[in-house]
Amino acid sequence: MSSTSHPKYDDIYQSARGEITELDSPQFSNRIAAPDSIIIDVREPGEWLDGIIENAHLIPRGILERESSKTIAHLDSEVLMYCATGKRSAIAAQTLQHMGYSNVSSLKAGFEGWKNEHYPIAAGPAGTSSGSSCDAELNPKDWSSIRKSFAITSRTVQVLTGEEKPMIYLDHAATTHPSDYVVSRFEHFLRFEYANVHRANYHLARQSTLRFEDAYRMCGSFVGADMDHHCVIFTSNTTAACELVAHTMAQRPGKVLLTDLEHHSNDLPYRQRGETVRIGLDSDMKLDMAALATALREEDIKLVAVTGAANVTGWMPPIHDIARMAHEAGALICVDGAQLLAHAPFTMGPPGEPESIDFFVAAGHKAYAPFGAGFIVGPKSVFDAAPPVVCGGGVAAQVTTDNAEWLSSPDRHQFGTPNVGGAIALAEMLKLLNAIGMDRIREHEMKLFVRMVEGLTSIGGIDLYGPNDLTQRVGIIPFNIAGQSDMMTAAVLGEEYAIAVRNGRFCSHVHSDRLLGNDSTTSGAVRASIGIYNNEDDVDAFLKAVEDVRHGRWQGTYHQQGGQLSGQWGGRCADNWMEAETPS
Repeated sequence: MSSTSHPKYDDIYQSARGEITELDSPQFSNRIAAPDSIIIDVREPGEWLDGIIENAHLIPRGILERESSKTIAHLDSEVLMYCATGKRSAIAAQTLQHMGYSNVSSLKAGFEGWKNEHYPIAAGPAGTSSGSSCDAELNPKDWSSIRKSFAITSRTVQVLTGEEKPMIYLDHAATTHPSDYVVSRFEHFLRFEYANVHRANYHLARQSTLRFEDAYRMCGSFVGADMDHHCVIFTSNTTAACELVAHTMAQRPGKVLLTDLEHHSNDLPYRQRGETVRIGLDSDMKLDMAALATALREEDIKLVAVTGAANVTGWMPPIHDIARMAHEAGALICVDGAQLLAHAPFTMGPPGEPESIDFFVAAGHKAYAPFGAGFIVGPKSVFDAAPPVVCGGGVAAQVTTDNAEWLSSPDRHQFGTPNVGGAIALAEMLKLLNAIGMDRIREHEMKLFVRMVEGLTSIGGIDLYGPNDLTQRVGIIPFNIAGQSDMMTAAVLGEEYAIAVRNGRFCSHVHSDRLLGNDSTTSGAVRASIGIYNNEDDVDAFLKAVEDVRHGRWQGTYHQQGGQLSGQWGGRCADNWMEAETPS
């Protein structure tokens, strides 16, 4: 089918520009000063958290046609519209003109340009028109309010004794619970805007497409991408994003440099597609930078694949220094941002700068959004130089019986029907993280991180793994209790204290094995990981539980079966525990 049959979002925007008046920020500022002008913000409710232009009427694009007559008294009233970047409001302005409104203008640079030019903004409303009570209570500047917006913080579970205990969730490195704020927006899309994108001209399809296109913009903006150079492609998770990087780089000559810090997702895809060079860790369990420099000097490296924050210890390599080293050697760099995205400030940097990042991959379920949506940001030219990662629906501009012409990226590699709702939910959560402030999130989590590490150290008999400088880490703590297996510790914490942690080698076997060294008493570690809604009470309850396990103060009997420990109420405190052999 010809690509001309389905105009792209930018095509629709360019068409609208030909019919409406666009104003730059100074012009817009002068016009809104007029006493009779009507200002309309057509962004989505979540975007209002970033602030609004004072006196604006807040009408999301999806209900503009229905609500316009309630806000605009006369067809000749001066209407000044804006959205995030100027595209949605231009299309909305065109729509109002088609409805008979004769004096409609759009802010060309959008709210982002307005802010960047330092024009005044007012605080946006905490609540929205979505009908969710959780939205009305959410104040992104108040940690108690943020915590309340996560349903998991009020969840109780039944423990072995039969009593109900509050769930304490400390497994954020594995996955993060979505905020009620995001869930409400996800539900709103499913109920009122659910339609496939880029496929039709009816209202739901147009609205779905607009929301999906804005999700691209938000993901790119959040990591500081230059959307004239970069391209955002949505995937199902970080693993799929790493697969796409490996695919696009496979046709290029040279080797891929991997490190012993990597999750399997940022390791195995490259091994499957060509030669690799591996860099180990130094005595402090950090990346061996001298070995990395030697490899870049002596090997033909085309790509450095490195984590932004290790999922085992949370240690953050100096990725911008590594980028400079890679670029000096003629290589690109891919940063696995799964553990970095929601926990520390990050920016890719301007394209062409020596310390800028080329590829960045991440997933929504590591950033308080639902499962099933990840993304990759990378150079559009690199993506377009490779054939589609999967051939099929959505990737071709023209297909004949013996040939296919591929679309440009992101469509070239975004095969099949995308997870539209997941991408929208991810973008909404990134807006909330922006409203809270990544610097504030980092400070909040670091206070809890230091409290937890100091508490574990004071208990005694606890082996802590990873670099000692906590300022170089996000809030991930791998540890073991002397005399106990990692499986036993995790089982008791979960079964008797309702504390969610993870144990094992965390899909990062090489890194875990390096940390454990020659310790034959355990095959893995326990990992506690801190998130945005945790507080000091969570940390203190965790420390009390670990101390109980350290001194054998648990009450159940535990049996190993099929690589899992299951607990059974013992009816009394037990000094010993039973671990049955796995049945053969």
